[in-house]
Amino acid sequence: MNRTLQNGILAIGALSAPLLVEYLSATPGHVPGDGLDVLLYKPFDFAYILLVTGLFLAVNIRCSVVDRGSTGRGFFIAVALAIVWFIVTFLALGQLHLSLGGKL
Repeated sequence: MNRTLQNGILAIGALSAPLLVEYLSATPGHVPGDGLDVLLYKPFDFAYILLVTGLFLAVNIRCSVVDRGSTGRGFFIAVALAIVWFIVTFLALGQLHLSLGGKL
C-alpha cells in the first residue's frame, strides 16, 4: 500500500471512533455524548490524540524508510497530518454534537 492510502485509512478510522461514541452515547435526556471526552480526556488528557499521532508517525516513518527517503520528512508529514486530523475531527464532533441537539 502506498503512503496516501495508509494515511487515509488511518485518518478515517481514527475519525470514526469519537463520532461513533458521540452518536451512540447521546440520548434525548443526555444530549452531550461522550465523544469529546474520548477525544480529549479519557483515559487521561490527550491520550487519544497522542495515540493517533503515534500511529501517524509509525506509518509515515516506516514509509520513508521503505522508500529510502528521509525519516525527518516522514516525521514532518506525520505531524502535519495529525494536526489536520485533529482539526477535522474536532469540527466534525462539534457539528454532530450540535445536530443531536447539544449546546455550545
